[in-house]
Amino acid sequence: MTTVDTAKFVHELDDEIRRKRLSLLDAEFLTAVESGSVSRDQIGKWARVFYAATRNGRFGLGNFYANSPEDAELRRALAENLYEEETGRISGVNKCHMDVFFDFLAAFGVSAEEARRLTSPVGDIPPQGRAIAADDFYVELATYGLSVETPNAEFCDRIWRALRDNYGFHERELTWFSMHAALDADHGAEFQRYVAKAAEAPDGLGRLCQQTLALSGAVKHVWDGFGAWCATA
Repeated sequence: MTTVDTAKFVHELDDEIRRKRLSLLDAEFLTAVESGSVSRDQIGKWARVFYAATRNGRFGLGNFYANSPEDAELRRALAENLYEEETGRISGVNKCHMDVFFDFLAAFGVSAEEARRLTSPVGDIPPQGRAIAADDFYVELATYGLSVETPNAEFCDRIWRALRDNYGFHERELTWFSMHAALDADHGAEFQRYVAKAAEAPDGLGRLCQQTLALSGAVKHVWDGFGAWCATA
């Protein structure tokens, strides 16, 4: 699969995701924050649910690393990503990325201890991981990248600016968003390489398309805070 073929496949798949409004970029919460139509209290409700649902997402990166094939470039990229997620030492924040989110939660009076006790609406991700078959590895990795990592850069950039400009949040409180807007910005090219690898597996692109559509819809609900911010009670 050539670079041009890969880019065309990704572009067409992304068009289908957006046409069906399955992307995390189609989350109603993002639209509401950009229009300034939600209250700070509603934003706080979203922040609690979003943190609880995503705080252990890095375990998934660890699982990809544990199952990775003989691909030195891939392993370096996964190891670097996981190291940054756990320590923040590459970006310079010098703490786990989800601990950076505490600065945003603090704006709503939520302490780190209280945040850790929040119940995840999707359940806890087991750190032990699971086995990924060789023919599934690049399909699953590319699915994750196209559904989460790639669109998250734009999501974070847009919501960071909207929260700052429309609601007056301090830059320090928004570090998690500004940081991911920058760190995830170059992941598109990285995951296109994994799409090309997925194409080498049996029905790789067909499975990748199907799984990306399904995962994108699920991720959209997470990035929309499962609608908890809409609740009036």
